[in-house]
Amino acid sequence: MDNFIEEVDEELKRERYLELWRKYGKFAVGAVLLIVIAVAGGVGWRQYQVNLRIESGLQYVNAIDLAAAGKSAGALAAFHALGKDGAAGYRDLARFQEAAVLARQGNEAAAAQIYDSVAQDEGADAVFRNLALILYALGVADRAEPKALADRLKPLTEDSSPWRFSALEITALLHRRRGDVSAAKSVYRMLADDDRAPSRLRARAAEFLAVIGK
Repeated sequence: MDNFIEEVDEELKRERYLELWRKYGKFAVGAVLLIVIAVAGGVGWRQYQVNLRIESGLQYVNAIDLAAAGKSAGALAAFHALGKDGAAGYRDLARFQEAAVLARQGNEAAAAQIYDSVAQDEGADAVFRNLALILYALGVADRAEPKALADRLKPLTEDSSPWRFSALEITALLHRRRGDVSAAKSVYRMLADDDRAPSRLRARAAEFLAVIGK
């Protein structure tokens, strides 16, 4: 009798399982498929990123070789392509290199335009954006609107900024262009007296102070 009851109980369990499977089995299969697709997609994306970095590295080295060989046209094309479609990091480096080649050719305006685009690119690393702003400011300091450029540089003049001294030197130059000699003197004096500033920059600041004083 006990065996009969156990068999009936097992049969009832199987019936319940079958009923549950008929109701929810397709959802379970769908969930499993989604998990498999998500895992495969994550692995595939990581592999794609690795391959992209490797390919970008090879393209970057090739572009550097072209530039070193004096093949400026080929180097510019390679850097430009990498700057558009390369992996993160290489994309920014390629844009800096493209600007450098243009500057060596005497095309300062085009170089400055690239630096400005990097400086305003929220997708670029902050280190690259800030360096690009310094290089842009150096390239256009003699022709840009002084106050607007000084305002853009202001965050880089803070004491915590690694670009502080370069940004201050350019700011002093912009003050001179605006005719604000007093403000220029104040910045140059700050630079000349700051032991943390690079020695050559301090020397330049002292020379400008002597010229302005005369």
